[in-house]
Amino acid sequence: MLSLAEIVPACYGDLVYIARNMRALDAEEILPLTWTGKPEDLAYRMSASGGLAHVALSGVMPVATWGANMTRPDFWSVWMFTTDRWPKVALTVTRHIRNKLIPALVADGAVRADCWSMEGHDVAHRWLEMLGATKEATVEDYGPTRKKFYCYSWTRSRLERDGDFDYVRRTTSPKNAKAAANASPCSCRAASDARRSRRKRSRNSYPASEIDG
Repeated sequence: MLSLAEIVPACYGDLVYIARNMRALDAEEILPLTWTGKPEDLAYRMSASGGLAHVALSGVMPVATWGANMTRPDFWSVWMFTTDRWPKVALTVTRHIRNKLIPALVADGAVRADCWSMEGHDVAHRWLEMLGATKEATVEDYGPTRKKFYCYSWTRSRLERDGDFDYVRRTTSPKNAKAAANASPCSCRAASDARRSRRKRSRNSYPASEIDG
């Protein structure tokens, strides 16, 4: 059953928990493309990237994380990974990306954003298409596992051509777009401290394997 979740700026503690407990296909897709293959290094890279990064909480538990990093002028890379609790936050995360993240990128002047996903990760592919991304390329031998990967993208030209640009532009006001663009992964230190305090109080209610990875 889908349920609403709390969305907060991403910090390392939440990212490393999610990375250590990724659903199997996310881990198979993402970890081989990192230098060490370690969840901790993936979490550090995401938290230190300086891009837009968020976490969805179900209660006090981090469930999913997503964001976007500018890799070239006006060109963004969108990413996401989650635990098996994804259904608990899927609706909230989907709405946030469609109504907040993509409009924030457009407002910031982005002309293109893309997301790469492994062949066989059909759940991710359907979700990207639901978010308005278009599958535009297939690449062989993408990384050491030599798997095929698909490139899904959002482009300003496509948004304008398909009539979605005005909707996206209206969704985020200049004030909100600026706030989103300036939100660093650890910008809400007080909120993060409060979450850690709540999680510490609730720690005994979770299996040790879920907390310590």
